[in-house]
Amino acid sequence: RILQYLVPVKLLQGKMPSQALLHKYGLREYEGLVQALRRGNLRIFNRCLEDYQGAFIRQGTYLILEKLKILAYRNLVKRIYLVQGSEKVNLGSVEKALAWLEEPIDMDEIECIMANLIYKGYIKGYISHQKKFLVVSKKDPFPTDAIIMKS
Repeated sequence: RILQYLVPVKLLQGKMPSQALLHKYGLREYEGLVQALRRGNLRIFNRCLEDYQGAFIRQGTYLILEKLKILAYRNLVKRIYLVQGSEKVNLGSVEKALAWLEEPIDMDEIECIMANLIYKGYIKGYISHQKKFLVVSKKDPFPTDAIIMKS
């Protein structure tokens, strides 16, 4: 029972439990959520939150889990960065990926999300507003030590 509360706290710290651990202790409601966070898949993330909303609200963990969405954005941008193989992440690619993931967001909101990721230290870089690029640092652009969520 304590794992119902420990898992969300550890997720906020960027520590992902294994699927085996979740399965062993019957925490199936977290399996899809963890997988979605790892992959940056906002469609699955939103679906898991919606499917288990009642259970998460009863446990008192829903609002904590909702805060994890920013990590899903971070990991999506990281995947795009790895695919593009360049320090310049085209925000148009982010927009297309989000639309494909059923999370259609306009460019202004995407820039706002990127600004928040930079501000919180989840991404090292800057936004080129005119060129619609996120330019990430050549050294450690997605620091893992910055993932500990700041309230």
